[in-house]
Amino acid sequence: MSLFDIFRRKTNAKAVFIGLDSAGKSTIIDFLREGRFIQHTPTMGKRKLEIDVEGTRISMFDMGGQQSFRDLWFGEIKTSKCVVFVIDEAAPHRFEEARMELEKLLPEIKKNSIKLLIIANKHDLPNAVSISEIIETFGLLDLDNFEILEISAKTGYGMANAFAKFYSMLTGKLVKKLNFAGAISVFTSGGVPIITECDQNRFERVALEGGFLSVITQFSQMKLPEEEGETQFILFESRENGTFIVARSKDFIGSLLWYKDLGVTVEQSKIALGDLLNHLENSCADADQDTISFHVEHYVSNIM
Repeated sequence: MSLFDIFRRKTNAKAVFIGLDSAGKSTIIDFLREGRFIQHTPTMGKRKLEIDVEGTRISMFDMGGQQSFRDLWFGEIKTSKCVVFVIDEAAPHRFEEARMELEKLLPEIKKNSIKLLIIANKHDLPNAVSISEIIETFGLLDLDNFEILEISAKTGYGMANAFAKFYSMLTGKLVKKLNFAGAISVFTSGGVPIITECDQNRFERVALEGGFLSVITQFSQMKLPEEEGETQFILFESRENGTFIVARSKDFIGSLLWYKDLGVTVEQSKIALGDLLNHLENSCADADQDTISFHVEHYVSNIM
């Protein structure tokens, strides 16, 4: 079950994802559907994917961004409710090309009263420019109706907010972002702490309390079942803090602090923690501690 399965349960709504090649359109769509980063080859022509969200069937058209496919964009946007224009935030050398393509679409978008969501992707890369620079370079302040968000479809940064905005623009309904944890910690499979994030947005390489550390140590020494990729869970009740949900995957142990005031069930928080570990397994194999910490900090923007 993915990060966004909590929203699932049929009106139809169509969205078209457009942008230059290598901007990350396919990875964004698959992160929305699967809750994790999936490596892609360039989209040839177009592909259609569907998801059901709160009684709405959303058709997402992933349009190839190569020059030879850009004429296809216009045929699809005429019947769409929302255009998602994806910009590679770390490729300023292609901003002028992207700006010119966006300007070609604007008359059609305005004529058909189509909502425009601009996504600045690849925020995780060190050469990514600021969102204010994108707004200025693309002349977005001159537009009457648009939204812009900063994300990383690789680390997961901002993806929950992007989904909520995307869904709202398509349906007119608001999605309340749920908070699944009061704190999150990640350890190596041997029980060595890597990072802890608390709801005060502090990042520390420490565990939360002594008794909890002993549970992590015991869990790290347990033998995992033979099933490939199966995540194991245990619960640790703390008198002072709440319930610690602890999960173990192949290379990581993660913990999540749950308490009733979060307004979600223990099962929902378990799913969120499992998704985090799944993301780390897919994105941080053999990575150093700083890289793992970076991915945790980015990804937990979706669950805290």
